[in-house]
This record gives sequence, C-alpha cells and structure tokens, in this order.
Amino acid sequence: MLVQTTVAGALNITDGLNGLTVLPVNPLTGQQVNAPIIMRLTPSANLGDMGLAGLLWQRRVGPFDWFVNFNYVKGHPDPVTTPFGGLFSDPFETPRSHSGSRWFVGGRYTLNENKTMLGLEYNRGSKYWLNLTPAQDDLFAPETAGRGDVAEAYLIHQLAQRFLLRLGLVSYHYEYSGSSWHLGAPKTLDSKPILGFPTCDEATVLTLSLTARF
Repeated sequence: MLVQTTVAGALNITDGLNGLTVLPVNPLTGQQVNAPIIMRLTPSANLGDMGLAGLLWQRRVGPFDWFVNFNYVKGHPDPVTTPFGGLFSDPFETPRSHSGSRWFVGGRYTLNENKTMLGLEYNRGSKYWLNLTPAQDDLFAPETAGRGDVAEAYLIHQLAQRFLLRLGLVSYHYEYSGSSWHLGAPKTLDSKPILGFPTCDEATVLTLSLTARF
C-alpha cells in the first residue's frame, strides 16, 4: 500500500510565452490568422501565485491494483490583467481568487501469469481545475487536465521479455473551456458570445504502442 501527499506552489505566473511562436489564431482577439506568421509573445506581467495539494491512496490486493487520487488548486491573483487575460479571469476583468479540484480513480487486473493487464481509469475535473501542464506534448491534451469527465480503458500485454504492447481508448467529455490553461475565465462550451479559441466538447483517442525495455 502507498499513501502519498504532495504540496506545491507556483510563484509569479506569467501571461505569455517566451520566444517565437507560430499560432493559428491571434491570442488577443481570438480571430483566425490567415497565414502561418510568427508572433513574439513575450510575457508582460506576473499574474500571481498558485497553490496545489494532492493525496494519493494506492493498494494492491492479489492480482488487483487500485488507486484514488484527489487534488486541489487555489489561485492567488495579483490585481493585474493583460490583453492575454488574468489568472482565471478574462482580459481587463478584476481577478478574483478561485479554487478547483479533481478526482482520479482507477483499477487494473493482472492475469495470464502477470503477462496481461486490463485497466480502467476515470478523471473528473471541476470548473477551475488546473494541473499546470501547458507544455504537455501528447497528441491530445492530457486526461488529468480535463475540466469535465475523462475515462480510459487499456490493455497491456507482454509479447516477450523486453517488449510490451499497449492498446488504449480515452474518451473526453468537456464541460468548461480552458483545460490545462490558466488564462481566461472558464466558460460553458455553449456560452454566448462564442469562445475566442476553438474548444471541443467531446473527443475519443485510440492508441496502440509498443515499448521496448533495455
């Protein structure tokens, strides 16, 4: 059994990105850019601080592994807004402190002499949930960042001593905008006026991977 607590803080969170960045839409207006031009988006202000805390309970009973993970985040904004927005606030609004939470549960069953594993996981993020993963390089947004419901089912099979085959299916059902992003106030996806940035409400991701261990 494993019980783990985590407490962390992010200080002087900025509103932009250092360096040269190619974007499909203008971050100030939300309008589409008609050509793949390069924009310089240097941070213009520190927006405030953020505190995070988490509790993990993990246990194995025979061939069955399960875990329960709860996380909490609270923003401590400075009275600063920019054209990019403030901490959990839209541009030129008065920032207010907001908090968010996430439940993450899952289980995995091992069979076939520990060569095959079947797993199921579920993640539920609240309106102001944020896990500070804007640099995540997955093909799709990480499931732990979703403001809404995300479920995953997977199968892992050991083909040989050093080779693992993994088949996974992830289903995303978003309720609010801004998953994995700290700028702007989260909104329902059918809000009016329409959202400045494209935001999907549902997505399904199917993955097949082969891992070699050395």
